[in-house]
Amino acid sequence: MKRFFVSGVLIGSLLFSGMFGIHKTEAATFGETVANIALQYIGVPYVWGGTTPNGFDCSGFSRYVYKQAGVNLPRTASEQYAEGQAVAKSNLQRGDLVFFSTYKAGASHVGIYLGDNKFVHASSSHGVTVSSLSTSYYRDTYIGSKRIGNTTNGWVLSNGIWNYYKNGAKQTGWLNDGGTWYYLDSAGKMRTGWLLWNNKWYYLDCSGAMQTGWIRSGGKWYFLYSDGSMAKNTTINGYRVDSSGAWIQ
Repeated sequence: MKRFFVSGVLIGSLLFSGMFGIHKTEAATFGETVANIALQYIGVPYVWGGTTPNGFDCSGFSRYVYKQAGVNLPRTASEQYAEGQAVAKSNLQRGDLVFFSTYKAGASHVGIYLGDNKFVHASSSHGVTVSSLSTSYYRDTYIGSKRIGNTTNGWVLSNGIWNYYKNGAKQTGWLNDGGTWYYLDSAGKMRTGWLLWNNKWYYLDCSGAMQTGWIRSGGKWYFLYSDGSMAKNTTINGYRVDSSGAWIQ
């Protein structure tokens, strides 16, 4: 009877926990939205002073794209360079603005970062096109990058890793979302499996949800209190758990 009781609790727990994570969908970040909009205008010709799909100059292009995503940018590259948050080249994300000093000192050319060291921009020789930051010309003239208007909120799946954002900032530590607790490490990555925190063990299922009640892991049964911490050196519902937290069968 005891074995049946524990199994029933476990099955119920797994069915219940399996429902968590369904609401976690891959959100399109503001930067993704900007990049996707920008790519729609590949091939539009370059026009000095151009600000419409009939023809763009570099800052006219970035301003137009950002406007479609709901953010107003100043008109010139130098004015746009004065906006937003500075971003290291090694931390660029899709939709960030990348700036170059080309025909004059300061920011005189701007593009929109796409990832993989590539950016889309209105080139005076090719119109709206995709180029690489690794080419000698853009490597030598690059002066910095800015992140503007990133107001991402909620779960975002990137390269197989779940992160959680609030107002564009990646969250870390314990997070309560929809009544379910998750743990995000120092890099913002959602944890699964066993977690040692403040000298207590917790268990996060494959969806990242913190578990309570009886669970089976590595062929052994464990009990997690209502706060998620693992029981040990005690008796739960007539079952003895040892110093490792495992049920002594």
